[in-house]
Amino acid sequence: MDQFKAFSSQLNPLAAKLGKQLGQVKQFAQEKMGTAEDITELPQEYKDLEKRVDALRNTHTHLLRITRTYSTSTYDYPAQLQETLGEFGRTVTDKIQSVALSPAEKAAAEAAALEERKEAAPPKTLAHALSRASYQGAEAIGLEEPFGIALSKYAAVQEKIGDRRLAMDHEITTKFVQPFGTTLNTQIGFAMKARKNVQNARLALDSAKAAYRTTRPERSEASRVEVEQAEDLFVAALEEATTLMKSVLETPEPLRNLADMVAAQLAFFKEAQELLAEVSPEIDELHVTQEALFRNSRAD
Repeated sequence: MDQFKAFSSQLNPLAAKLGKQLGQVKQFAQEKMGTAEDITELPQEYKDLEKRVDALRNTHTHLLRITRTYSTSTYDYPAQLQETLGEFGRTVTDKIQSVALSPAEKAAAEAAALEERKEAAPPKTLAHALSRASYQGAEAIGLEEPFGIALSKYAAVQEKIGDRRLAMDHEITTKFVQPFGTTLNTQIGFAMKARKNVQNARLALDSAKAAYRTTRPERSEASRVEVEQAEDLFVAALEEATTLMKSVLETPEPLRNLADMVAAQLAFFKEAQELLAEVSPEIDELHVTQEALFRNSRAD
């Protein structure tokens, strides 16, 4: 008998909780079908905050989707990835075909080749690709030729630009992408969860009100108390969500992150401009000199 009482004492709160949840589900369904009565209206200030937070959240989501590109070094030269994979494939094949290997030795050879390739892999930016191609052209043509000299100068500049671009990518990733993602998942996430609590509390309140309107006389007082308790929970949830949403909208973090990204981009483009501005007259001079020699040779 004692065990049955203990089980009943545990079951009753659970049944009450399930009953409240079913009441919320019923209220939600009636609202969707348009048959619900006396729906509790949210304050206009609260609804305005929701719209502003939604706009901020959507902005974070869209910008993060784009700026995550900076974490992939090949974003301005996708062909580099295919070239690297092709070279890696040939390297692995050569190593495996050189000797007859057991399955274990084959796996070890593949792992070693992959690690070797990672260590030897050149930077995978467009600027670095231009630099490598220009260096190769300069070596093939010869540094005694004007075009070879120009290619070598251009190669040196593009290598520096590529290095600076990688530095910019790192700054944007650490100072914009990562903190922006943290804000989205923490401050904005907490506010969105609090809004969900408001929605649940409102459904519970309206469900309690609906039950009170149809309750039997002997249950009237208990039902009234349930409505009052639901009102208190609703007001508390509303206050918490309002506070969190205001905090999200007032924080200077997004502006700081944006300022850091702009600063990183400015530093990169400024240095790239300076490097190109320095080499451009030199290449122009080589071009003018060679063109003059070419014309003189034709005149003769």
